[in-house]
Amino acid sequence: MRPRRSPEAGGQLRLACGGTLGDTPRSVSSIEPASPAQPERTPAQLESLAPLPAPKLTRFASAAALLFGEGASIGLFTWTVLHSRQLTAYLRQNSLSPGDRKELLLLMAAAALAWLVAGSALFWWRRGGSLDRLWRAALRLSPLAIAGALPLLFDWAPWEGLELTYLVLAGSCCLLLERAVTASLAAGPSLLPFPAAEASRRLIRAAVRTLSERPGLAAALVGMAASGYAAYFAFHTIQGHWRFATSAFDLGIENNLVWNASQLGSFFKTSPLGGPTASHAGFHQTYFSYLLALPYRLWPKPELLLALQALCVGAAAVPLFVWAQRRVGPWVACLLALAYLLYPPVHGANLYDFHYQPLAPFFLWTTLCFADRRRWIAAAVFALITLSLREDMGALLLVAGAYLILSGEHPKFGALLAGGGTVAFVLLKFVLMPRFLDGVSAYIHQYRDLLPEGDKGFGGVLKTVFGNPGFTLTTLLEREKVVYLLQLFSPLAFLPLRNRMAFLFCAPGFFFTLLETKYPALVQTSFQYTAYWTLLLFPACAHAFRALETRKRWPLVAALALSIGCNTVVFGSVVQQNTARSAFGKYRFGLTAEDRQRHADAYVLIAKTPPTAKVAASEFLNPHVSSRPDAYALRLGLFDAEYVLFDVPMLRSDERAVIRSALVDPTFGVVEERGDFVLLRRGADAGKNGALLTRLSP
Repeated sequence: MRPRRSPEAGGQLRLACGGTLGDTPRSVSSIEPASPAQPERTPAQLESLAPLPAPKLTRFASAAALLFGEGASIGLFTWTVLHSRQLTAYLRQNSLSPGDRKELLLLMAAAALAWLVAGSALFWWRRGGSLDRLWRAALRLSPLAIAGALPLLFDWAPWEGLELTYLVLAGSCCLLLERAVTASLAAGPSLLPFPAAEASRRLIRAAVRTLSERPGLAAALVGMAASGYAAYFAFHTIQGHWRFATSAFDLGIENNLVWNASQLGSFFKTSPLGGPTASHAGFHQTYFSYLLALPYRLWPKPELLLALQALCVGAAAVPLFVWAQRRVGPWVACLLALAYLLYPPVHGANLYDFHYQPLAPFFLWTTLCFADRRRWIAAAVFALITLSLREDMGALLLVAGAYLILSGEHPKFGALLAGGGTVAFVLLKFVLMPRFLDGVSAYIHQYRDLLPEGDKGFGGVLKTVFGNPGFTLTTLLEREKVVYLLQLFSPLAFLPLRNRMAFLFCAPGFFFTLLETKYPALVQTSFQYTAYWTLLLFPACAHAFRALETRKRWPLVAALALSIGCNTVVFGSVVQQNTARSAFGKYRFGLTAEDRQRHADAYVLIAKTPPTAKVAASEFLNPHVSSRPDAYALRLGLFDAEYVLFDVPMLRSDERAVIRSALVDPTFGVVEERGDFVLLRRGADAGKNGALLTRLSP
């Protein structure tokens, strides 16, 4: 017997080859070329080739299973909200009383059955087409399938030390939400035969229409968020400096460098790096420090650098929004800008002292904005400023230029960016900088396991990467690097990986961070190195959205909103301040009364050192005395220091050895002790040295 056509066919007959016959007759040759040995089939023969519709029981079971899962998810959501205090022990040790465990399972089962019964009632509501309505209702409500995981995703407490578990769960839920929203939107306009459903749909459409007609509101929201970010992080990083959370490596080095630049001192002089003749030129080419020297002369303190860093990082959301708006519209661009400001790797980089890489997004994204408007001189100026940040910015300009070429947006300007970036990177990194370090590339030890025997530059690393990919892959497949990649991509719903230029956007991060061997700072989101990824991942997100039709962007919008929201709650520094990290440890916010007293004690002693006196200071005090020609890091030695300042409880073992030697000699004598802090002066009376030596004993 010839099979009947299914009601869902909608007047069309589906062919085995994937084509359709609509109301207008078409020959088979219009769908699949016919050969002389295979004559055209008649309409009756074509209908006999149509796939058999699924039996009603199969279709009902599919809808029922989906409804059952949605109901169980609602039950799990309800239980976790009511028992939020028990979640940490339950997730970490599976610790739950028998009664509570029974309550959880019964609640999930009851909710699932109630949801299934309520949905199944639609099947019996009316005979004609009710099964289709049931299936569409189940699909339309499918985003509820992740409801049970939401309380877990937005609770930071249970996940400390379980980052990999959380990231896998969060990433899976975001991908599931994307698929569910896609299915929900494809289910058709009819959800339930109730006026409330239609009214809700009209309300949502009106809200979307209102927002789309007011793009200025999106711009205002981004501006306020960027300003709030800058103020928030400037305030907290300055407070961190005041409680001695900054160090000689790196804020002391950078502040002394800018101070000497503001005084037109020796080229890239920075005494905390290695003494009175130390130069930064062999380690980093940061010509931008001479631009910073201009405002620095007005307020020559490290606090200015921390404030300017927060300002630049926050302000980068504005050019990101402007650039993305021309490609994906104001509200998707607004979402991307807010995602950038909530992105945990951005927070980690901002909290760790002062560095030049986190400043790069503002200048490079501004370069792209001016290129969009064909203001080539302004674009070239900002490209040069980007290059001045560090020697490795040339490689990032190379990638940005390659994008402009391959995307066809501004190929000529892209060629200039790529060519100029390549030349600058090669000259600075491989020609100029090694001259200051006796031919050795700076920081090559970060990749030492990839260096072939006899090589001492980054070129040797590339030989291993391309010549021995098996060994390179072995160094990449480490748990820390997997967690790091998930921390980078999961908050963005893996959007940067969804376009044909994904490898281009990820290349700088791959070469500058993932290739590390036994240098864990490069693969932690609490260091400045995340900027190598951030700089290009957000334009990659805009590029991924741009490739989709407007109506197909909603699932990705939902996935991105969920992923950035839950990740910033668990790993970020804005919504909660319990899990924020800086460098290798947790970041503590705020100032206690004890912090304020310690700050006052230290600055009483700092005031006793003349402004141009040479001071050797312990690690966390060094930044506070680095606004002078010479401020040595105590761990490296005393050099020709006139004063020594240190914090007894915070002394490192190598610093303690240097001080004991100076007290026993006695080259230095105690000038004053105040709280935890001690000030020594070369040639001072050594009468108090014995008591201090006793205090410094292990």
